[in-house]
Amino acid sequence: MTDLLAVTYAWHQTIWQQLEVARQQQHLPHALLFSGQLGCGHEHLVYALAQSLLCLQPDTAAYACGQCRSCKVFAAQAHPDFMLLDLAEDKQVITVEQVRGLHHFLELSRSYSPHRVVMIIHADAMNTNAANSLLKSLEEPADNSYILLFTAHPTQLLPTIRSRCQQLRLASPNQAQALTWLQAQALGQTSAHKLLAITGGRPLAALVEESGERLQQQTLFFNHLIAVLAGNLSLTEVATQWEKYDREELLNWQLTWVQQWIRQSLAGVGDTTTLELTELTRYLKPDTAWQLYERLLELKALATHPLNGRLLVENMLALWF
Repeated sequence: MTDLLAVTYAWHQTIWQQLEVARQQQHLPHALLFSGQLGCGHEHLVYALAQSLLCLQPDTAAYACGQCRSCKVFAAQAHPDFMLLDLAEDKQVITVEQVRGLHHFLELSRSYSPHRVVMIIHADAMNTNAANSLLKSLEEPADNSYILLFTAHPTQLLPTIRSRCQQLRLASPNQAQALTWLQAQALGQTSAHKLLAITGGRPLAALVEESGERLQQQTLFFNHLIAVLAGNLSLTEVATQWEKYDREELLNWQLTWVQQWIRQSLAGVGDTTTLELTELTRYLKPDTAWQLYERLLELKALATHPLNGRLLVENMLALWF
């Protein structure tokens, strides 16, 4: 189950104000589909909205008070008028049985909150039967109820589900917002600039990376890539070490580096250059960077195929030449 906090961030203020106005005018749709990049805290915004809708005394900005009976039970994850649907442990999909439980929940009488609220995290993970089952609650909404969906991949949802929801695209933070937030956290030795470059500007993902082994692995792979480009290591030497590593993750790292390099090159920003982007400048030019990005994307389609691991990594690295 996803660890959620009922909080919003600086980059959410505009959308939160829009939601507040809709509530004040009693125009908030009963079904809202939020989408945005993972690692930016967007699901926390949706969770904060759920708590606010259940709160008995929301403040003037529509935030939950945190002190009423409803808020205290919500914080204890035991609210009788709230239901959270997410991937069950060790499962790859949200099942039709889970959605049927949602139907039953919405048919119940409210306990003491003004609304009943369902929140579906990773909504794109619903299998076909589950998605079709959800349509019933979207088409025939229960009184005083809200269904809040969040996904990073809205196009993977059934068109009939998207059409029955008010769709809200959540913008990722700009560089200044992400940097300000991340620098306020308790970081280790890795700079906030470098962490954001590694994670494509996603501050919450950067905080997770900073505390894990994946950052070390990512840095090692980058150093090996530079060594290959400099002629200090061969493709075979590097491919031998990385052939058993997650291929999709290796490609995602490279796509992020190239994407960040292109953005910085177009923006002409010099004071936020990280070691990674500085090193890549020796080997990338604007015309070749776009071509490399497209070829890496094409190769990503083969990442899950049962191909020879060493051969795939060699081909991956060869794209840089």
